[in-house]
Amino acid sequence: MNLTSNIGELVQSYDLCVFLTQNKHLDASSYLLGNKGNTNELNWLLAEQLKVYSKASHKLPHFVKHHCWFTSKSYEQASGEASAIFKSSLFMGTNMLDLSGGLGVDDWAFSPKFDNIISLDPNITLNILVRENFKKLGINNILRLDQTAEAYLLAPLAPQFDLIYLDADRRPNESRNFFLDQGTPNFLAIQNTCLKLGKKVLLKLSPMVDISYLKKVLVGIEKILVIGNKLEVKELLVVLSRNYVGETIEEAVILKEAGPNLLFSPDSAALPATKTSSKALYFFEPHPSIIKAGLVSSYANHCGLNLLAPQSAFYTGEIIPPNFMGRALELVQAFEFTKSNLQQYLKNNGLVQANITKRNFKQSTDEIRKAFKIKEGGKDYLFFSTLSNDVRMVYHCQKANT
Repeated sequence: MNLTSNIGELVQSYDLCVFLTQNKHLDASSYLLGNKGNTNELNWLLAEQLKVYSKASHKLPHFVKHHCWFTSKSYEQASGEASAIFKSSLFMGTNMLDLSGGLGVDDWAFSPKFDNIISLDPNITLNILVRENFKKLGINNILRLDQTAEAYLLAPLAPQFDLIYLDADRRPNESRNFFLDQGTPNFLAIQNTCLKLGKKVLLKLSPMVDISYLKKVLVGIEKILVIGNKLEVKELLVVLSRNYVGETIEEAVILKEAGPNLLFSPDSAALPATKTSSKALYFFEPHPSIIKAGLVSSYANHCGLNLLAPQSAFYTGEIIPPNFMGRALELVQAFEFTKSNLQQYLKNNGLVQANITKRNFKQSTDEIRKAFKIKEGGKDYLFFSTLSNDVRMVYHCQKANT
C-alpha cells in the first residue's frame, strides 16, 4: 500500500463517512480506475475501505458504525466482534498485554475489563489507523506500540500482567500452518517468558490445530475452549496458568447471534431424566465444537441420549433436549446396511435425492451417491454409521417440527 509518512494527519482530517456514502456504489477496482490522475495520497487506502466495508457490517458492526479504518489483511485476520466479546467475558484485571494487536478488535472488547492494555504490532501504518480508530470508538486505556512481541518481552523492565493474549499470524509467508512454532511470533520460543510475566496466557488458535499436539507442547493448560458458530468450529482458545498442574478442562461453545451463547463442559449439570421407550424418535448430530473438544460421550450423557458408537458421534433419543448443540432430526427409519437393503428401501420410498452424512463408515459419501444413484439435497437425510458390534446402519431422517 503506497502511503506517505504523514498518513496520521491525513486520516485524522479525512471524513471517511462522507467518502463511503458518496462511493458506496463503487468497488475498489472501479474507484482506482476512475481516479488514475488523482493525486490524493489516500487513494489506495480509500480503495481498501470500499473493498472491506462491503462485507464488514456483519463481522464488525460496531467498527463499521463508527466509520473505522481497515486494511484487507488486518480485517481478514481480526476476530469478529461476537468472538472478541466472548473472550473478554472470561477475564478481568488491572493490566493486560496483547502480543498481536492487529486491527485491535480484541483490544476493543477487553478495554472495559482491564484498567490498562498494552497492544503490540510492528506494522507502523496499521498502528496509525488503529490509534485513530480507538479515538473514534472512545477508547483511551489502550497503548499501541510499534514493536514486536519478542522485542517487548526481552525488555529488562517488562512489567507483570494479569493476562497476556496472543493471536499469532498463522500466514507469515502466505501459507497457512497450524504449528505454534511457525506463527509470528513463535509462541513456543516465548512461552516461558509469557508464563513468567503473565498470571494467565490466552492463545487464539486455528480450529484445525490438533488438541493432542497442544497438550504435548504447551505448559500449564488450564482450559481449552472450542468455539463454534451455527455450522462450524471457528477457533480454539487455550488458557495457560502459571504453575497450573491440574487436569485440562475442555469446553465447547457456540456463539449465538441472538440470545445467550451455548456452552458445555463435562461438569455441566445433567438435564432432568425423561421417560424413555424402546423406540427412538429423533436422531442427533452434535455440533462440530462438541466433536472437536472430545465431548461426544459426555454430552450424550448430559442430554440423556443414546450414543450409537464411540466413533460415530451420532445420538438417538425420544425427545429433543432444550438448546441442543447440534442438529436434531426426526428419525423415520433405521435399518442394517447392505446393498440390497438400501436399494429396496430407496425403491419402496421413492427416494432419489437425499443429504448424506457418514461417520465411522467405510464408503465415502461420493461412493454411496454413485453406487445408489442418489442426488444431492432435498428434504430427506441419510446417515451412515458402524455400531460397536460392527453392524453397519442407515438412518433415514427428516427435519423435525420444533
